[in-house]
Amino acid sequence: MLGRGGEGTIHEIIDRPGFVAKIYHQPVGADKALKLEGMARRAHSKLLEIAAWPVDVLRVHPNGPVHGFVMPKVSSYREIHSLYGPAHRKKAFPQADWSFLIHAARNLASAFETIHARGHVIGDVNPGNVVVSAQALVKLIDCDSFQIDTGKRLFPCDVGVPQFTAPELQDRSFHGLRRTPDHDNFGLALLCFHLLFMGRHPFAGRYQGKGDMPIERAIKECRFAFSQHAASHLMEAPPHTLSLATLPQPVAQLFERAFAPPHSNRSRPTAREWLLALEGLNSELRLCRRSTVHKYPRHASSCPWCALEQASGTLFFIAPTHSLAANAATNLADFDLESAWKRIKALEPPPEKAPLVTVTTPTTPVTPTPLPESLRQVRRYNASKAIAIAVIALIAILIHPALSWLWLPLAIVGWSLSRNNAVQREYQRRRLALFAARRELSDLRAAWQRSATTRAFSEKLQALRQLREQHRALAAEFQRGLQQLETDQRQVQLRAFLEGHFVDAARIPGLRATDRMALESYGIETAADVTPAAIQVVPGFGQRLGQERYEALLTWRQTLEHQFRYNPDKGANPAALANLRQHYVQHRQQIERGLLAGPEELAKIKIDILKQRGQLDIALIHQAMREAQAQADLRVFYPDIGIFRRYHGG
Repeated sequence: MLGRGGEGTIHEIIDRPGFVAKIYHQPVGADKALKLEGMARRAHSKLLEIAAWPVDVLRVHPNGPVHGFVMPKVSSYREIHSLYGPAHRKKAFPQADWSFLIHAARNLASAFETIHARGHVIGDVNPGNVVVSAQALVKLIDCDSFQIDTGKRLFPCDVGVPQFTAPELQDRSFHGLRRTPDHDNFGLALLCFHLLFMGRHPFAGRYQGKGDMPIERAIKECRFAFSQHAASHLMEAPPHTLSLATLPQPVAQLFERAFAPPHSNRSRPTAREWLLALEGLNSELRLCRRSTVHKYPRHASSCPWCALEQASGTLFFIAPTHSLAANAATNLADFDLESAWKRIKALEPPPEKAPLVTVTTPTTPVTPTPLPESLRQVRRYNASKAIAIAVIALIAILIHPALSWLWLPLAIVGWSLSRNNAVQREYQRRRLALFAARRELSDLRAAWQRSATTRAFSEKLQALRQLREQHRALAAEFQRGLQQLETDQRQVQLRAFLEGHFVDAARIPGLRATDRMALESYGIETAADVTPAAIQVVPGFGQRLGQERYEALLTWRQTLEHQFRYNPDKGANPAALANLRQHYVQHRQQIERGLLAGPEELAKIKIDILKQRGQLDIALIHQAMREAQAQADLRVFYPDIGIFRRYHGG
């Protein structure tokens, strides 16, 4: 016997390596026997590659009832939740990076495609039915629960997990329910989301409305917490999670389609669509410059894992200890800080320099643009009319001085009605041209201060100087970290002890399956993650209705803490020591890469400054000429331009 479960036991088969026997505790019914016989007759090499598919039935006597079946042996595989949860992954798949998870999702889609291609439906899609190998190979287990079409009869899947069931099937009895590949595709998208998003459930988010929002209800109401439309559904993604926008648009759109409300004219993405999209995603990953275990989509401007790890304090991926030692030996041994700094200091900064044009008046004389003859005639005509109106008004005042209060307004009105405004319009045009020229000249001077001074060079040099000081302090910082590990040895041992106890495997009173998924979606996987502050932000906990579950979790952790025994003779925790070394190596590599790239970056900044100076000097000279020309053009309206300057502050 290899194992024992609720339905039966698993046994090795003598002289038949690669296969095992599942023997039920009780003989199965006639329908189940027909189903198993039909599956055995339809066993295909492709099915056996991806599933623990029945290849024969077992009877005590040739004509007796069916007691079990023979299936391929699945060894060296782990349940898929051991891969997508960060805490589980550190123990079960320490070598796995994001590319590994994407590849596992791709293989999962391939397994679904194989099942659907043979006319069958998985039905009960959930993490317990999927196992993964150290090579990211995927196999489906518990195949006797699948919905099987033998051609003559359809044997439905009578079980299911609500948290992985499509919205249109929520609250319906699974017994006798006919499923379709489209229903499977919802579960496939959920598992792919778990793999890509570190175990987060796409429907476990913060509900902005009143009351609790269990995962089953969120699925039924299609409240995809990571969607770009999540706000319209009163949902918000949990903190410290990958954003859907981090994914390339084709993959993000597959998730949007998969979790959108069901529509008669629109189906969910098929397994083939997922397979192709995930292959494309894996082919365009780039390596983070700061951490060798971080990979992310090429279109992203920066590494999202660095930001998430810094914000959450969680290491999502860890580098093997031997890899760290090798990197330290190969990448860091040849680095000489003083030589690197000499190369940086050898680059002379650009000389201090002011703009060529420091005043608005150019040295060369400017000839004003005269008024056209037609405007000069208008100007003379207006002057003649002004004189005539003034004379008439003066005569009227002399004749009837008592009505002088009337003649002056009439003269002004007459002048405004009779004069030609063409000259005034030309004056306004030239005046606005002068203001525009001055504004552009001011903008160019501001651009000079931004781009043509030595400030950028000095700031970069100062940043490199800070890197040099950080590098000098690294060894002492590492030693302080080692000393802190020794000082905090009890806490380190306690945390390591608590990290060995997982929420999903613990017996905690009142904690439902949906609660465990919600906790995992908020990064609470082990007893070490269980703190009052962490639990209170999880929907359904810390509130009046969730107070019992909240207290049960804390009691569970406290019980484990009482079971902990401190060993003062035990050295520093290997995992904590490995994390410290990893942080030290990554930090040192980051600093040294920055210092080695310093001369090239400074040279580029210097070239950019000199280039900007040349371009801006030419632009400033031309713009100063335009301003001087605009001043001269306006001067034709004034006998003394100085009056204009004083009036306008020029």
